[in-house]
Amino acid sequence: MKILIITIIVLLSTKYVSSNTLFDSSIYDVNFVSNNIENTKIIKINEIKKDSLLTILNKTLYHEKYQDLLPILSIDLINSFIKNVTINDEKIIGNKYFSKIKINFDKKKIIEFYREKKISYVEYYPKNFLLIIYDENELSENLFTKNNNFYSYYKKNIKANGLYKIPNLDINDRYILKKEHIKNKDYNKILEFSKKYDLDEIIVVRAKSSNNITDFEFTLFSEGEIIEKEFSLKKNDYQIFFKILKFESLNNWKIANAIQNSSLNKINCKINYFNNHELKEIRNNIKKISLIESLNIKSISFKSIEYDINYYGNLNILTKIFKMNKLDINNSTNLCVIRLK
Repeated sequence: MKILIITIIVLLSTKYVSSNTLFDSSIYDVNFVSNNIENTKIIKINEIKKDSLLTILNKTLYHEKYQDLLPILSIDLINSFIKNVTINDEKIIGNKYFSKIKINFDKKKIIEFYREKKISYVEYYPKNFLLIIYDENELSENLFTKNNNFYSYYKKNIKANGLYKIPNLDINDRYILKKEHIKNKDYNKILEFSKKYDLDEIIVVRAKSSNNITDFEFTLFSEGEIIEKEFSLKKNDYQIFFKILKFESLNNWKIANAIQNSSLNKINCKINYFNNHELKEIRNNIKKISLIESLNIKSISFKSIEYDINYYGNLNILTKIFKMNKLDINNSTNLCVIRLK
């Protein structure tokens, strides 16, 4: 197993966010000294435009697809996604310039671009991953114990690495999931263990240290998929390990949870409502869901409308995004019903 070279990793500094904020941009504090302030200001705004869009692409695309798009990002293409530019607290004192600049992008136009190029993307991040680390070295084996060096490091640096939920490391943990289950890749036992913490997203790491090297086996469980990776690092380099873990966790999660833009799916649903105000709110919330390509009325009855909904992605992801938009979709029977949450 080769030692991983950390030179090309793009790390995401964003927190785990919903569909709205993944397409939001940041406010930039701009200050410079120039003999041609207007010209320099235009240059700075163009730099912010590109940097802001790259951040959105980096958040919503898995790393390999993000890299594929870099060569085609012309200023004209970037401008085509922009809704507006806001400049606040602008001050010019002699040849000194100060302001706060924010580039607001049109989410719909970015997704239309993804759709045209058949690019898969994500609308949200998971709140937490359940992190299971089996720490092995020449002298000991530690799973759910206080002697697990990875958990010890994480607890001291939790503010910097808050993406994960670590187990309680109690006797109940050790009863449910044993070292042999990790060694034998007993996926059923691992999924059973995750129910204790009510988390669907699971990261399992087996760290085997020998001499001055630690070999890592990384496994992601998400959306019924299992993705495995391997890498190696110098022993006890916990800071680099957690940086790589964060990148691999989010990047592989994006692959497992990406909304495909190649083909449409269809579901027939009824919207039940009490009054026109509630119906309007439901329809407005549905319009915010980028996965939906069209909403076609099939029938109308008293306080109920039946629709054919054509959407991209899969039903599980669609259901999660409905909930994020304050809608409850019940598809447990043959009849799908949508209501306000």
